[in-house]
Amino acid sequence: MNKQLFLYLTALLFTSIISGQEIKGFFSTLAKNDLFCGSVLVSKSGENIFSNSYGYSNIDKKEKITEKSQFPIASVSKTFTAVAILQLKQKGKLNIDDPVRKYLLDFPYPNVSIKHLLSNTSGLVQEYHLFDNVIKENPVKIISNADIIPVLIDNKVPLSFAPGDKWEYNNVNFCLAALIVEKIAGISFGDYLEKNIFSPAKMKDSFLPKNRKLKEPKQVELYTYPNFYSTNVVNVQTLKEPFLIAEKSNFYGNGGIVSTALDLQKYKKALFSYQLLDKKELEEALTPTKLNDGKIASYRFDEKDIAYCLGWQTYTNESNEKIVFHDGFITGLTSILMHNTTRNNTVILLSNTASPVFVIANEVLKLIDNKPYKMPLQSLSRIYGSLLESGSKEKANQLIEEYLKKPDSYEATERDFNRLGYQFLRLQKTENSLLTFASATLIFPNSSNVYDSYGEALLQSGKKEDAIKMYQKSVELNPDNENGKKVLKELL
Repeated sequence: MNKQLFLYLTALLFTSIISGQEIKGFFSTLAKNDLFCGSVLVSKSGENIFSNSYGYSNIDKKEKITEKSQFPIASVSKTFTAVAILQLKQKGKLNIDDPVRKYLLDFPYPNVSIKHLLSNTSGLVQEYHLFDNVIKENPVKIISNADIIPVLIDNKVPLSFAPGDKWEYNNVNFCLAALIVEKIAGISFGDYLEKNIFSPAKMKDSFLPKNRKLKEPKQVELYTYPNFYSTNVVNVQTLKEPFLIAEKSNFYGNGGIVSTALDLQKYKKALFSYQLLDKKELEEALTPTKLNDGKIASYRFDEKDIAYCLGWQTYTNESNEKIVFHDGFITGLTSILMHNTTRNNTVILLSNTASPVFVIANEVLKLIDNKPYKMPLQSLSRIYGSLLESGSKEKANQLIEEYLKKPDSYEATERDFNRLGYQFLRLQKTENSLLTFASATLIFPNSSNVYDSYGEALLQSGKKEDAIKMYQKSVELNPDNENGKKVLKELL
């Protein structure tokens, strides 16, 4: 080995050790502050530099999460569905611009293509209330992918918009894409994944359950906060789902895969080394979708413009590097696979307490590149709300005062305070609601929306004169606040 190569490898090893130590401290702090519970894997330049697990897979039994703990990966599954479709395209079995009804003959919308499904630009209706009547008529029925087209036909459901005109995240798209895979391959979607993705990538701890309600022995329990003011998590099985379909469905393609952080790293390696797709198809999967008007199918989140591709999402970071990812969420579970294609750096997070994985993954990518990063902080609104709920009004007020003096001590967002205030209001905890909105005006004094919300809460509480003042302040801050002007016209 020549001297230059030796020095390079030594420097690389030293840098990896330092990065690993920093990442360890980063996640230890998150775990201590109840901001991360789950499995993490981080790789730099394609090599794993950190993996660990935090918290319990079963809190009641005190069973700790390990590298073998299996998690539902939720919508990260969409990347697998896109890979499956593109594999079939690569083999000449389909064209992604083909109409869906070429393969699903009863599909009622002739202008929706496979590409529209994979890019969430189809215009299909969301699933949330699509099956309400079916479930009411047959309460024991479990809804699956095969039930989608019949209910669309029976109810003559129109498209929400012309295919390709808009972008709208929609699970139904990927359920139908999975049906297309089954139709062409002649086997179940789960068997297709095992044969064409899990096995080639050596993902021995991954599977698509036939019934997602039944857990395997190594599969984690899921936990979440029952309210916006709760500081202790509960098992999701103790909570009622907000939509009927959530309890009565067994969809796949949109989600459903169960895996581990180590297996997802194997998947990423196999995919980006062209073992699962050729270079042409992989680039196609990672290319932002253009709408009919030529604009990119995108949305804004966490101060980033995120484009949707084919089952993948992408954005450009501050160094003009391409980040590709998909995250997932179900009650009590968050997941993300995030990959910097420029540097070949990856962050994989699986959390069984719905940790803020997108924010965490972004900061870890900065950390391993020795860039300035921000440590995620505890939620001010959650702690504040818990103090109000426990009757500690003085401590709650003191917390706000301390935050105003030192705003980098907690994470505070207008959205969180708004949600907390409205939840208190819905639960008829009127005083807590009004105190929450009052505090929000101190933290966000220039927000028209906060004053508008405070005015609504005051009005519902019978405090008309105070409500008028809040609405007036809201309109003063935002003269385009039509709702505020309308309410004031009715009150004055």
